[in-house]
Amino acid sequence: MLARYQSACQVLDRHFGFPRFRPQQGAVVRSVLSGRDTLGILPTGGGKSVCFQVPAMVVGGYTLVISPLISLMQDQVAAALARGIPAVSLAGPMTRAQVTAALDTVAGGGARLLYISPERLQRVAEELERRQLFPALLAVDEVHCIAEWGHDFRPSFRTLRRLRQRLGRPPVVALTGSATEAVRREIADTLDLGGRQRDFDLHLGSFNRRNLWFGVHRVGSEQQRVRVLLELLAADDTMSIVYAPTRKATESIAGLLRESGHRAVAYHAGLERTVRAHRLEAFLDDEVDVIVATSAFGMGIDKPTVRLVIHWSMPPTPESYYQEAGRAGRDGSRARCILLYRPGDAVVHQRQLDATFPSRKVLEEIWSGRTPPSRVPAAVAASAERLRRELRPRWGLHVDWRPVEKRRRAAAARIEAVERYATGRGCRRAALLRYFGEAPGECSGCDHCRRVIPDVFTDPDVRRRLASLRRAVSRLQAPWPGGLLDDATLARLAARPPRTEEELAAIPGVGAPLAARYGRLLVEGLSNAESPAGESALEAALLDWRSRTAAGLGIPAIELLTATAIHALATRRPTTSVEVARIASFGPRMRAKFAGELIALIDEQAAGGNAQSEAGQSAALHSCVEGTAESTRLMNSRSGDRVAEVTAMSRCLPEREAEASKGSIPEAALSRQ
Repeated sequence: MLARYQSACQVLDRHFGFPRFRPQQGAVVRSVLSGRDTLGILPTGGGKSVCFQVPAMVVGGYTLVISPLISLMQDQVAAALARGIPAVSLAGPMTRAQVTAALDTVAGGGARLLYISPERLQRVAEELERRQLFPALLAVDEVHCIAEWGHDFRPSFRTLRRLRQRLGRPPVVALTGSATEAVRREIADTLDLGGRQRDFDLHLGSFNRRNLWFGVHRVGSEQQRVRVLLELLAADDTMSIVYAPTRKATESIAGLLRESGHRAVAYHAGLERTVRAHRLEAFLDDEVDVIVATSAFGMGIDKPTVRLVIHWSMPPTPESYYQEAGRAGRDGSRARCILLYRPGDAVVHQRQLDATFPSRKVLEEIWSGRTPPSRVPAAVAASAERLRRELRPRWGLHVDWRPVEKRRRAAAARIEAVERYATGRGCRRAALLRYFGEAPGECSGCDHCRRVIPDVFTDPDVRRRLASLRRAVSRLQAPWPGGLLDDATLARLAARPPRTEEELAAIPGVGAPLAARYGRLLVEGLSNAESPAGESALEAALLDWRSRTAAGLGIPAIELLTATAIHALATRRPTTSVEVARIASFGPRMRAKFAGELIALIDEQAAGGNAQSEAGQSAALHSCVEGTAESTRLMNSRSGDRVAEVTAMSRCLPEREAEASKGSIPEAALSRQ
């Protein structure tokens, strides 16, 4: 065992550039290398993929990785190949010849990782069995999906126990970022972890993301929901994600935001692949301010600089809320997670529950033929057929309703838990931590405790180098710009920048393969962020303005204006709001708020500290007029047809019921969200 773990550390150093595992990673890897069934609950950004990718290089043979999303599989395969780990995937549309070629690669020892969805594994298992291609290790990524999707939305998850037996019962490592004790039990049962005795290793990390601030805005109407959303997004120009319950709602909300001056796009599974790819690239390259998405967006996509995640309405489960909210602040800097809640939001999820679990009377009417499926909603008919296959009713014999009733009660309890979170008067963070079974400590930020989130990166030079590095990394292997280097490694490079590719290779988290391939680009990215030299009286005044204004907004000063922008403003001395916005990277709202103030300050300093020059006063007045006109237009848009459209779309049944209404939920529809 010791020799295997030492080999794993060497693999980690060679392919990932880390001399040692993080404590939770090391514990999981030890369990896997000892052949134990293992369940790892590691926080977002905890490096879960390392826990099966490194053992795959040590145990021999190949590791079969089951993943719920096509995009997630494609990203991880690309990242593994970039690090010198041979991997293939059976993801997306593939011909029979392509599937055969991938399996031939595995059989010939040309791949240590084979990624596959549970749906495709059902079809490919027979071929693997025929070829005697039994995996040395079975890895299940994002395993919480078994509980959220496995029974009633993607039944293929429920076949994993049987498929594991067909594949020679390899040891299992199951990984996720969030799971309650009940979900952990369900995962163990579904995968048969530890056999009948449930003798498996559990590694449970902390759910407490201290850099995240949690809050709820209670609204009394859909018009107020729109108004609060616009006010939250108008506070600053940080990158934001808005989660909406349906595809149509994402389109309507994105349209409203564009009309209000935001660079916003919708993202959901109903878009053409090329459109999705283009919008994802724009999001990763900071070409949009806001992306409005359905729930699966963000899984497997590393965008460390998201500063605000807003849920348009109440999500169906605490697990989904925490997973989606956790896509903010992955670089360790402060970020906000805000839920817009209106009494009655739970109704849409309860309607979905009624469609997913129709009453006994309705099911018996359909199964007996007294009510044709065509006379009930399509979603109800699809659920009746799914439950018929599961329960296999035989007239005159007892039907065991207990498994279905248990799942319905569990789903209803999750809806109630989110509603308690939204309406509770106690600490938001404590409510989430208690739900996941973790004892809450001191709150580091929520709307009830009123604590300010500490900013991890306070040095302006470090923040500037970090931003330059992210821009450099974003040009590497879209659509996963943060996948090559994790957040801690980027921060380490920004704090102590290497001067050569050799020094870069020695940095933990980089390693020789990545340094050889991307070293020049990374070193240049750091060198391009050199501090602007010299500080004039104008720069000092601008720095003072930045500190005062940022304090009033409740954000770090560096997020309002970078040191580079301050130097450029002092050097170029812009005279129009357009020039200010271009130099400071202001969006339309920040331009309307602050361009006039900055022009007036620049003119005041140029006049030797006297009152604002006439030009500065004119610019400030013009900016004020711009802001007033913009506010008026926004208020008009809130009460117009667009608000009505958003209201109607947001009250529709969520995505998975919409899919179920077609009679089934195809793999592609769920795998590409």
